Order: sequence, then C-alpha cells, then structure tokens
Amino acid sequence: MADHTEANSGINQNPKWLEWGLSLIAICLAAYMFYATVFGPYRTTLVHRAIFLGPVLFIYFLNSHRLGDGWKRAVDVILAVLAICVTSYVVFNYEHIADLIGASLLTQLDLIVGGLLLLIVLEAARRQSFLFFIIAVVCVVYTLYGQHFPGLFRHAGIDIKRFIFLNAFGPEGVFGVGLAVATNYLFMFILLGTALQASGTSKFVLDIAEAVVGHLPGGAGKVSLFASAGLGTMVGSSIGNVVTTGSITIPLMKKSGFKPHVAAAIEVLNSEGAQLIPPVMGAGAFIMAELIGLPYATIVIAAIIPSILYYLSAYIIIHLEAKKYGLHGGMISATPVWTTVKHGWHLTIPIFALFYMLISVKLTVSYAGMVSVMVALLVAQIRSNSRMKWTALLAVLDKGVRSAVMITGLIAALGLIQQALTITGLGGRFSEIMVVLSGGTALGTALIAVAVTVILGMGMPTPIAYVIAAIFVGPSLVDAGFPILAAHMFIFFFAIKSGSTPPVAVVAVVAAGIAEANWWRTGWLAFQYSIPGWLVAFAFLLSPSLLLQDSLGIVTVMNIVSAGIGVAGITAGVAGYALTPLQIPERILLSAGAIPLIFAGTASDIAGVILVGLGLGMHLARNRRK
Repeated sequence: MADHTEANSGINQNPKWLEWGLSLIAICLAAYMFYATVFGPYRTTLVHRAIFLGPVLFIYFLNSHRLGDGWKRAVDVILAVLAICVTSYVVFNYEHIADLIGASLLTQLDLIVGGLLLLIVLEAARRQSFLFFIIAVVCVVYTLYGQHFPGLFRHAGIDIKRFIFLNAFGPEGVFGVGLAVATNYLFMFILLGTALQASGTSKFVLDIAEAVVGHLPGGAGKVSLFASAGLGTMVGSSIGNVVTTGSITIPLMKKSGFKPHVAAAIEVLNSEGAQLIPPVMGAGAFIMAELIGLPYATIVIAAIIPSILYYLSAYIIIHLEAKKYGLHGGMISATPVWTTVKHGWHLTIPIFALFYMLISVKLTVSYAGMVSVMVALLVAQIRSNSRMKWTALLAVLDKGVRSAVMITGLIAALGLIQQALTITGLGGRFSEIMVVLSGGTALGTALIAVAVTVILGMGMPTPIAYVIAAIFVGPSLVDAGFPILAAHMFIFFFAIKSGSTPPVAVVAVVAAGIAEANWWRTGWLAFQYSIPGWLVAFAFLLSPSLLLQDSLGIVTVMNIVSAGIGVAGITAGVAGYALTPLQIPERILLSAGAIPLIFAGTASDIAGVILVGLGLGMHLARNRRK
C-alpha cells in the first residue's frame, strides 16, 4: 500500500495474548463506529475522531511484527501507549480544548500533549510512506519558517505554540480533512470490502467471469478484467485489488500462455480501472462529493462513460495481446453460468442494497455502508456454501479495522499538509505558480496537474493521493476554466494511475511479485497499456459532455461513439496489432487518427475518421494481398 512499509513486513510474531487483545480493541472500535453512525459522534466531532485515532494508532504500532527486534519493539510499545494517552487527553479534556480561543491559552501540558500527537502521527506516516512523510515534513518546516523562503513562497511564519494549537487541537489539523474522510467514508467501505471477501463474493465474481468470458481468446486476461472490475470498486485500493484477484488470475494468465510481465501488467491495468466504476469508485465518489459539494448521484453518472471507455481499451488490449501471441485456447469453466448464479446470487444483494440506499433512499454514506456490511454478513448465512460461524463474523470486524489501520498515519498527517496550504496562503498562490509554469494556457495547466498528481500520489492509497492532489492542483484547474467536476474527475484518474507510473510504480511491484516478473518491465508495460485511458481523461476534461452533464442529445451520443472509435484505434496502435502485426505507417495513422476522435468536435472527428480509415485500409489491403 505504500512505498516504504516497515510496520507490515515480516511474519507476525506477536504472542497470542497480544493478538487477542488487539482483536478485542478492533472489534470494540468497529462497534463504536456503528454506534456513532446511528446516533452521531460521541460528544463532539473532535472527540469522535480522537476515539477513532487512538485505538487505530495503538493497533498499528503493536501490530508491527517486530517482536524480536529488541529496542525497536520497545519503541513500538512506547508509541502505542503514548498514542492512547494523547488521544485520551483530547477525549477527556474536550471542554477545555473547545474553550481555547488562541495559542496563548495553551497550558504546558497542552503543548506537550499536542507536540507528542504530531510526532506520533508523523512517525506512523513515515512507516507507511516515506514520500508522504517527506511531503508532510516539508509542509511543517514551511509553515514554521516561511519567512526564510524566496519570492511567491514567502510568508510571515508562525511560532511553535500557534502551530501546535492549530494542528493538534484545531478543526483543520490532525483532526481535520484526513480523519473526516476516514470516519465518514473509508472505514465503512474498507469494512464492507472485507465482509464481501469473507462471504465468498470474491470467488463468486471470479467464477462468473470465468464462466462468461473464460473460453474466449485470452480468456484468463478477460476473467481478470471482469473480476477486477467487479470487486475493485468496493476494495478502494489498487494494491488490494491486485492481491485479491491477481493472486488467482495472474497464475491463470501465465498458465494460458501470457508472459509473466504481460500478465502482471494486465492485472495492474484491470485493477486500477475498477476505482472508476460506479457506484462506489473505491470510495472516490463519496470523497469527491464532500470536497466539491456536488450530489453523489451526479458524480456516479459522470463516471459511467469514462469507466466504459477505460475498460473498452483494456478489453481490446487483452484480446490483441492474446492474438499476437497466438493464445487461441481459452479457459473452460467447470461450472455452467446458471449453476454459478444459482449458488451465489444472494451475495450480490449487499451491492444492490448499497446502490438503492444511496440513490433512492439517499441515506448518508456511512449509514448506507454500515447497513451494507450488516446485509453482507446476514445474506451470507442464507446458504451453506457462504455461511460463517460467529467467530468468523467477529473476524470480519477485526480484519476490517486492521485494514483501515494501515493508512491511518497518512490520513492523520494529511491535516498537516492542508494546514500548511491554508495558514501560509500557499493554496491561493499555487494557482499563480501553475499559471506561470504553464505559460497561461489551460492545456499547460492540465499537464502540470498530471505531473503534480502523479508525483504526489506515488506509493499512496488512491483516496489519499486524490485528496492531496485536489488540495494542491484542484483550484488551479478550476481557475484555468475547467468545470469543477471535470477537473476533479481528471485529478482522481491520475491519482489512481500514480500507483503504477514509473519510477515508483508500487502497484506494478506487487503484481510483478505475484507473477515472478521483472517489476520495471511490468511498470513500463502497464504505463503503455494505460495510454488510451490517459487520453480519455484529457477528453472528458476538455469535453465535459462525456461526463453526461448535459441532456443525452445527438451531439453527446456522437461524442461518445467517436471517443469509443478513437479508444479502439489508439489501443491497436499501442498494442501494435490488429488482424496481424501493424506496420509502422499503419500504427502511426491509427494512433494519430484516434487522438482527434477522442476529443469532441466535428472537424476533429472528420480528421480522425480520415486518418483511422487510411491506416485501417492499408492494413486490410496488405492482409488481403497475403
């Protein structure tokens, strides 16, 4: 999940009594989150988030599997105990904290507790992502010592007491945007993903995909596509999706004839795209709705065409790669589709229930997520093949909380970054900086936004990468004239892709590890496969009709059709194959013609059709002569 993960490496050496204790804390935290979802936060929002943060950090540090490391393990224990102490201080002294109207009223104990809280959060972030840790530290230094920075970056700086007051006890620091995202969105959907996996939904989706497309050329790759798309929208993590589906589909692809690095790259492509798929979008839809103030349904509708175009390119890539390597023999499912559906249809009820509650009933996101978790656990009891013992039900809560634990340091430290932009005024000036760097052009701003998003998001979970990028470059894109929804969908897409973009490419590293392939070749091939998707992202940024924000008239339909043709053309150009291997002139014409087709406009469509027609005509004529 991160580029440097100390805390989740090695074999779990915790004694049984400690594991039992951590499990009990995790289950109690899950129970409290259910309570808070139904009855509202305990006392205040600050108290609620402190109650969440303390146990999560406690579990994180004691779940670090370093029992035999002597002094390192002692540090973990100290950090875990301190995490409980400082968050408990916030919980039991919330009235005193609420009465603070400035840093001058902080007591010496307040300063010690606040300072320790910030250090503990930074240490948790360091263990989860070193790149994120560096960004956070730079923001801290910049906030404190901005008077020493040059030009546009200069600000007055603040003293350490005010810094601690704003970041440790204010509404926008550690207890701000990051923990708001975690408690309102991520926690319940991480728990839901865990429940779906435990109930056998993952296997059901894989079985359905195998029965429907497994017999086709490159069937194992197509199974990966449908399985990753079906499960990944709930998982909310490209790495989690790769591990969940890729551990099954990558060996199947290798067995059917795909080269190891090709199998891994296909799984990366499929797993990342799942976060574009409505209704959950890996929790992205809910976070985006919160950040930009648009209805959840608007964001879900906007994601429909981009996700279809993305998976159209992925399907064509898999098909052409299979044809290129002569992989004509597909997988034959041992179980007919109807039999698979008959035995597992009930496992889809939680997904439909979630969609119904969000769109029709319009429940809050956390409440709908909680009910969906309960529905997932209940419907699993309907059939013997998915029924779980009560201990397994408790294990779902335990595992779900521990999964949420693995990104908490990043989530909490996110507030330090947001505060740095707010306190120093850099957030407002960042738009000016991007305008200068882009030469004042909208397209130049978009290209810089891509670079910033990919760099900031490397090695981070998608929700965190998206929120960071939204804070840094979202306002700049809106100031450049792009609609706010198109701008944030654009940022979200590249936050997803930051996980597989070299040189970090942590998602590709995980997939390559499963495939026993070279991660560098895997990363670059996954990047190559993603080129059509990149163009789709620019297309809906420049032509918001692809986000279905206008009435579905003839112009919108034509834009969608031409974009689909363009995606097919660029995908063939990327693969270098159609009916047979493409020659260089054919490849150039198909690729060059596809680009104007993806971007809406009558003139560009005509130019694109001519170029694609020439390339396809040359290819057909050459094959006819053969």
